[in-house]
Amino acid sequence: MKKTIVVTGATDGIGRVCAHSFAKGQEELILVGRNPDKLAALVYSLQVTGATVHSYVADLSSAKETFLLSETIRKNHPKIDVLLNNAGAYFDQHTLTKEGIESTFALNHLNYFILTLGLLPSLKKAGEARIVNVASRAHMGVSLDFNDLLGEKEYSGWKQYQRSKLMNIYFTYELAERLNQTKITVNCLHPGFVKTRFGQNNDGLAKFLLTFAQNVFAISEEKGAETSIFLSTDPSVTSVSGKYFVKKKIEKSSEPSYDVAAGRNLWSYTEDLLKHKFSFKFPGF
Repeated sequence: MKKTIVVTGATDGIGRVCAHSFAKGQEELILVGRNPDKLAALVYSLQVTGATVHSYVADLSSAKETFLLSETIRKNHPKIDVLLNNAGAYFDQHTLTKEGIESTFALNHLNYFILTLGLLPSLKKAGEARIVNVASRAHMGVSLDFNDLLGEKEYSGWKQYQRSKLMNIYFTYELAERLNQTKITVNCLHPGFVKTRFGQNNDGLAKFLLTFAQNVFAISEEKGAETSIFLSTDPSVTSVSGKYFVKKKIEKSSEPSYDVAAGRNLWSYTEDLLKHKFSFKFPGF
């Protein structure tokens, strides 16, 4: 049976490879991207193969745009089988979104949280649905400072990126627990160090070093997309939830990532921020 799959960050890198893979499987695609021209070109390249494709332009670093996107997709697509949260970025310098939120936290964490909770009703209607969160092995070696989650006191681009990937894992584990009485699974993954446009939004030394490292050490986009595709479609993980995958295998994430209290604190912090700053109301569980 044809599945409906949402892919964020669909126009480049892993997201684009996943979109092409899903199209070959004749799945119905809902693609989200920030650049309208790139998104239109991707949609055209998939539609000429006969794929059913819907596209939505949104800046997922904006909480309001992400929330409105979730409402629009939910209205237009009452049943969703897979949500692949793939969009993310690295910001070397401390920058704020147009809503005044630190960019790494906004794009890499809030985006996953808002879109996922907004699409839960559509995922529930699919029955055995899947939520797949692209995290990273970069989460190793850090913990969260709840007195400075937004890097306002002390900012390191790499440390903030690491912490955002730890947040992806906390979000995965906590959501899996909250959905354990449903048939929705939630898993996260490390895609590998992939040769993509990752980091190209930066300037100077950070851009140079990332480009050099990718040219020397990185794996291909196709290789990097394998675990995302596996978790989104493979029958062997239909009932697996709350796990961290590397190279299509379950692995242990970092010791701090299993701190249940920290995961719940992050959830509460995020909910409170969205409630008080934006007055968002999610459809709920």
